[in-house]
Amino acid sequence: MTSRKLLAGALATVVLAGACSSAAATPTPAPTTAPTAAPTTAPSTEPASQRASEAPSTAASETPASPTPLAPDPAEAVIPNVEQGAEIHFWTFYLSPTFDQYLKDTIARFEATYPGVKVDWEDHQATFKDDLNNAFNAGSAPDVINLSVSEGWVSEYAGKGLLLPLDDKVPDAVKNIYFPGLWKEQLVNGVNYQFPWYQGLNVDLLNKALFTKANVDPASFPKTIDGIPALCDTFAKAGSLCTIRLTMSDLLAQMVYEGNVKVLSDDGKKFTFDSPEGVAWLQMYVDMVKANSVDQTVLTTTDDRVGLNAFIAGGSPFYATGPNLARQVKDQNATLYGNLGMVQQPIGKSNVSGKGLMSISVKKDTKYPNASLALAQFFTNPRSMVEFSKQVAIYPSSPSAYDDPFFSSTPATIEDSARPLAKDIISTYADIVPTVPSKADVNEIVSKAVQSAIFGGVDAQKALSDAVDQANKLIK
Repeated sequence: MTSRKLLAGALATVVLAGACSSAAATPTPAPTTAPTAAPTTAPSTEPASQRASEAPSTAASETPASPTPLAPDPAEAVIPNVEQGAEIHFWTFYLSPTFDQYLKDTIARFEATYPGVKVDWEDHQATFKDDLNNAFNAGSAPDVINLSVSEGWVSEYAGKGLLLPLDDKVPDAVKNIYFPGLWKEQLVNGVNYQFPWYQGLNVDLLNKALFTKANVDPASFPKTIDGIPALCDTFAKAGSLCTIRLTMSDLLAQMVYEGNVKVLSDDGKKFTFDSPEGVAWLQMYVDMVKANSVDQTVLTTTDDRVGLNAFIAGGSPFYATGPNLARQVKDQNATLYGNLGMVQQPIGKSNVSGKGLMSISVKKDTKYPNASLALAQFFTNPRSMVEFSKQVAIYPSSPSAYDDPFFSSTPATIEDSARPLAKDIISTYADIVPTVPSKADVNEIVSKAVQSAIFGGVDAQKALSDAVDQANKLIK
């Protein structure tokens, strides 16, 4: 079930779903499908789909005040043999001007931790990929690059031989700092090319007034996806339809995460999503439509806002999104905000709730590989990430970061109430969807098959088997 967020696609749901303004690089508070926006900051139950914006941001009016900079700590120097006199170039994606002070303070602390190394930092936004492609073509690409995992940029550039492989260059003690699933994302031929950076969260916002009306305890919200149909039946009997949206831009990914469906054979020569697992996944949605327990105008729309608007209007019992969209509820429906709850989104049969958001990579031909590795690791280490998390709703990629009291403290607002859940959610992240050949064309075939079963009465097995036959013709 889809949840477009900040990071997240763009900063839609993980880091923040804040409005993107010309004054501050901040993603929109509501999920969006704008392809040029930074990916969303909050990962979603549509793990492989393109989220509206991934760059973390605070609402334009809520730019955080700079805290006292952290003091240098020699214990942060974990990369050996850093080249003296190195001058490395670092590009970030949609972080300026909102987080200028944090970035400058972190760079200053890095330079004090690794004396003799200098960092030149630039932030690129809507033209990031064009700028980076042009820089690679001109031989002037930055040494250290902020790349989106959720958009597939790491595997894209690594697959072209442009990024430095990390597995044989980073000490095991450093690798072990990160959640294993995040370290192993975007592998190319089994090799990792990224340090996991900031993450977003998948949550469901709850309209507790409708839970009360249906005599449902919010604490009983399903932990797994197979509990959703029965819950929606209960709400339908009480007069409310569930607003669930399929990931229409990447249905195979949704099958993988929710249904644990093997969509492609091991040799990559044929599609296999018409398996019993694939049929069971599709049948779940067919049955919900037959039971008239879901809003059919939301289920297959490509517009995130259809479901969001239904929830904000007060007619939907829950909505899958990112924590910061609670702010939009507050702005548009104060009564609902007063009855708002927040829980972790149900996990699918894969036991993986989504993939990561942002990472930092090193270009393969950098003149200063160790200094570049050191900078990438420094920004993603627990200390740096906790400091970043205190300024904006992003979440660290290492388990030890969550030992900081900040993550166990009582949240002051509803939008912060997911903070104590963050470690458990992010510990499940992993990139488990195979590379799909002719992805856009295959998704169109699958989309038509899914809709024919859901709305057209076609048997789920036949719909998927016919789609497999069509999709296999696209494999070269």
